[in-house]
Amino acid sequence: MLKDRTPESAGFRSFLKFKFVLLMSVIVILCFLGFYANQLVVSVNPDSGQKRLSFDTYVGDLWYIEFTHSVQKTPVQEYFLVRGVDDLLMKETIYQSLGVGLPFLPSDGKLNVTKDGHFVLSMNRKFETVKVRTGLEACPRIYHSGTVYPIYEIYEPGTLVEIKVEKRYKSWL
Repeated sequence: MLKDRTPESAGFRSFLKFKFVLLMSVIVILCFLGFYANQLVVSVNPDSGQKRLSFDTYVGDLWYIEFTHSVQKTPVQEYFLVRGVDDLLMKETIYQSLGVGLPFLPSDGKLNVTKDGHFVLSMNRKFETVKVRTGLEACPRIYHSGTVYPIYEIYEPGTLVEIKVEKRYKSWL
């Protein structure tokens, strides 16, 4: 038996084909958006309502904050390992001189001195978030994968910023 190939029936089949292609396209786009939205980012959230900053990250990624110590006037670097959402591990702090507020006791971690005279304190301190107040004296900066984020220039002096790991979609809200 021959199939009906009149324009009316062929048009209906092409309409069904179009709906199927459209539905599959929407499903693929939604899957991609769901995957992309659930990737990890380090989010820098100011308390003053200024624009948020974020950069891509992954479990096992390392980034650090550098600032100038208020008394010693020397740079301090604090290294953080990303372990997941709201899960940072401070791995070490590097500084040039012992001073007020800088850790050095055995209970703080393992302290080593490098050949060039820097102090390296190895530790494993868990943080959900890291809070930093911006200021022109401390000049806090975040370093990640060769990019520097000078938060003291991005946000007004005195702004409290909360740094945390979250899913990308939360930084959109």
